[in-house]
Amino acid sequence: MIRDEMTGEEDVQQARVGRLFRWHLRTYVMAMCVLVVANIIVGGGWWSFWPMCVWSIGFAFHFFYYKSVTVDEAWVQERSDDMRLRSYDLSHISDIEDRVDRRDASVRPSDERKV
Repeated sequence: MIRDEMTGEEDVQQARVGRLFRWHLRTYVMAMCVLVVANIIVGGGWWSFWPMCVWSIGFAFHFFYYKSVTVDEAWVQERSDDMRLRSYDLSHISDIEDRVDRRDASVRPSDERKV
């Protein structure tokens, strides 16, 4: 939804989702640090791997939800411009245009090609 068309309720929801995500991020980082330190102190292999893995999957879903809710028109425009600028190799398009101009058989519909 375009930012200018958002209602006050949607702004409040976006702010709430943002606060919850930032809280989850801080909690996640601190918990991962505590698990690693505890694992080093206690020893016995990397038993903290599975709790870290499960929480990381949950955090990834939360991140994707956060990003889907907080997308605005400026972000979309920025990503579109970035993708357009990264299209370095456009030679294949000029190659196709040249073949069309030459009426090459490879660009004609299959029913018009000679067998």
